[in-house]
Amino acid sequence: MSISIQDLQESPGQLLRRAHQLAMAIAADQLTPHGLTAMQFGAMVILSEKPGIDATRLAALFAFDRATLTGVIDRLEAKGLVLRQPHPSDRRTRLLYLTPEGQKLLRNASRAAKKSRHVVLDPLTPQERDTLLALLTKLVAAQSERVPEEVQALLGRPEP
Repeated sequence: MSISIQDLQESPGQLLRRAHQLAMAIAADQLTPHGLTAMQFGAMVILSEKPGIDATRLAALFAFDRATLTGVIDRLEAKGLVLRQPHPSDRRTRLLYLTPEGQKLLRNASRAAKKSRHVVLDPLTPQERDTLLALLTKLVAAQSERVPEEVQALLGRPEP
């Protein structure tokens, strides 16, 4: 028995991948005028709420691998949006902060990010939006528990 094109197109992985592509394209459309990617915006949101965290903790909160996130932070720092400061008691660790320019840009870009969320979910009724988000949250939480620790370390395990 073989799998058909329709089976492939209706598979959860394919549908999630395609939905992700579309959501990221919509986010890029909204955030690019602000000079940000979705990853940069997400990192800035976390730094706004948790100023002074280190890159390892940021990666964990963002559920992303540290190596990728380091590049994101490097680019934000080069733009003058993020500041790295030495940890007072650990010379190897740098604490991350949004600069005043970063805080201002985040406020402006937040409107665009909210708009992208509305555009992504616009084809659905309010009830369907709530259901979709609840089911995706449940799926991510359940599957995160099943993925081996070594894979989670690569992906950046979210904070419990």
